[in-house]
Amino acid sequence: MRNKSKPSFPIVINLDNVETFQGYLITWFADVATTYLINMRLSPEVKNKAEALCQEADNYISTLKEKHLEICGRSPVPLTQNDKEELFDLCKAVESICDYSRGKRETYRLQPALSLEFTEYIRSFMPRVSTRTLKRNLIGVESILQGLAVIGARISRAYLGEESGYVFIDVPNPEAVDYRKLSGMAVEITRSINSNEGGRLSLLVGVASAIALVYRDTLKELAKKSQVKVNFVRLTRTGNKTVMKAFEILDLSSLASRIYSLGIASPIYSLTSRYPPKEKRVLRSFIERLSRAIIICELLNDYTEMYAVLRSLPSENLLSELKGYENWERIVDSLLKIRIQLW
Repeated sequence: MRNKSKPSFPIVINLDNVETFQGYLITWFADVATTYLINMRLSPEVKNKAEALCQEADNYISTLKEKHLEICGRSPVPLTQNDKEELFDLCKAVESICDYSRGKRETYRLQPALSLEFTEYIRSFMPRVSTRTLKRNLIGVESILQGLAVIGARISRAYLGEESGYVFIDVPNPEAVDYRKLSGMAVEITRSINSNEGGRLSLLVGVASAIALVYRDTLKELAKKSQVKVNFVRLTRTGNKTVMKAFEILDLSSLASRIYSLGIASPIYSLTSRYPPKEKRVLRSFIERLSRAIIICELLNDYTEMYAVLRSLPSENLLSELKGYENWERIVDSLLKIRIQLW
């Protein structure tokens, strides 16, 4: 098949050199997509899996459509007026991936919404370029990477509003676990806690509980090597720019291992994936205090605060608010079993 060429750029990000740009927003989103769709981290070898990527990306979009979600024509990231909206259309993103698998390989201009870090890149590696030269005229992106980035943004997006939040669990062996389940659980927890204005400690403990439920007995070895990291990205639109408010990489391996060893991964996941609204003040306070106690337990090996929090479980007000959960009795029983294990 003939390759269709686009205007030449001094730099083109493609699957052959993608490792050079590891950690940039566009490759981060593309990594989310390949990990989720074909259980393979983003690397030059991905080009050998283009047909599988096409099939799985198409299945992913079809599943969203079956849920009656509006997909086509929607961008999963905040755009500027200089972004080409059609390049962020989820349905067309699948077409880009599938076209690549058939030998139709194009190069697009790097879009402003995905070029947040490239000003510094240009200053460092292209110092002779005029400061007035637009990044999108200097850097091109292979069509499959653009498509993967858009799909990956949708997969990892936990919420949108004044800012958009994305979460990605960075693991060395996505093929060894039910990675799609793990990804979905992390997104669900992040969305629930953000929409109900929960605390940061509850978010970390909640995501760690999801890791514990999926990895289970293998967590101890992974924790020794710090091999399970959680990435959080927050984007917002400011004026005519898309701005990155945060890009965090946190190692939650040991915390997940501790939660699993305590036998409370399931109740913690239940509570954080359906974080209570503001009117349930007693339950919200309990979740926040319990999250803090678990983290203290992990950091200091001190169970004192956890014991104090669990003493409030039989309280009438707390039980009344807990009864909003279908499995509330199991949640209580599982949490109370910690006492048997520890004291």
